[in-house]
Amino acid sequence: MLKKKMLKGMNDQINAEMFSAYLYLSMENYFQSISLRGFAAWMRVQAHEQLTQAMTCRDFIHERGCR
Repeated sequence: MLKKKMLKGMNDQINAEMFSAYLYLSMENYFQSISLRGFAAWMRVQAHEQLTQAMTCRDFIHERGCR
């Protein structure tokens, strides 16, 4: 079981990672719209990395019986 302060910090981190992923996906869409496919692909990679990090934190929390 995690302490409340640690759990809050981890949930805040998950939210930050998800928000960053959303921003990267927004940038990907913009770069696609102006035909900068390389930049768009890089933004998609970054979004995926942020989502992976968020899920790693989520799994850590759930493995310890927390929400």
